[in-house]
Amino acid sequence: MPGQLETPRPGNGRGPGAPPASPQPEPPRSATPLLVEGTVNGIRISVPKGTTLLRAARLCGVEIPTLCHHEGLPPEGSCRLCVAEIRGQLAVSCMFPLRDDGFKALTDTPAVMDARRYVLSLLINRAPKAPRIRKLADEYGVAPDPRFMKDPDGCVRCGRCVRACRANGPEAIALAGRGFGRSVTGPFRKPPEACIGCLACALCCPTGKITFAEKDGARRIWDREFSLAPCPECGARVFTAEQIAFYGGSASAACPSCRKKLMASELKKAAAYEAPDGLPLP
Repeated sequence: MPGQLETPRPGNGRGPGAPPASPQPEPPRSATPLLVEGTVNGIRISVPKGTTLLRAARLCGVEIPTLCHHEGLPPEGSCRLCVAEIRGQLAVSCMFPLRDDGFKALTDTPAVMDARRYVLSLLINRAPKAPRIRKLADEYGVAPDPRFMKDPDGCVRCGRCVRACRANGPEAIALAGRGFGRSVTGPFRKPPEACIGCLACALCCPTGKITFAEKDGARRIWDREFSLAPCPECGARVFTAEQIAFYGGSASAACPSCRKKLMASELKKAAAYEAPDGLPLP
């Protein structure tokens, strides 16, 4: 009716009949990671938020001993050898993320050294012949205790081999059992049927417990024997037939040396298709 005001439609506040407002684009996020600043043994350092204490210490040139840690594998924190002191408490440095400014980490306090000696006193009774553990035991003044050397089988149950096998795909081995009887084994404590003989477990074992042998074109590991397939380029026998099949057939059969040569050859071919001025040829 004349003289009456039209009631605005609810919802957008832009007047009667106005179309809904389009969502505003979010401002671009900065690609620069957030940094936290602190000290490791008095050495000032800035690292991306979430960096582990172990990584920060190594960036400072401070060495922290480790056994279960491997740069190419997810951290586990099982050996407890990499302890450091932060906020007045001991922390497993390979698992401890630095999230706040002003952190002060110490890696050589009496509490840290005592904790490492205690861990080493247990580890050396498990693997008294392992070169890495013997070296650390000598550095920290730790000797084997005959009272605790019940079964020195050379394995410290760090799980590094299990994580390497999982990362490579087969997941053929696992830690089984509890307490002193805990061990690395295949299903039902039998030779692992899923093993492809890739040697990932043996090559990353910190004590040398996992061994293998190669002879006459065959490789033996985990009480199983694997045939080594010849490289199609040079004939060198590096990979098992099971390994080649697992990772994609004959395309993976070339040995690492020949694979580099083939890759370099392909790069040269690609470069040959470019004009002198850097523009691709028609």
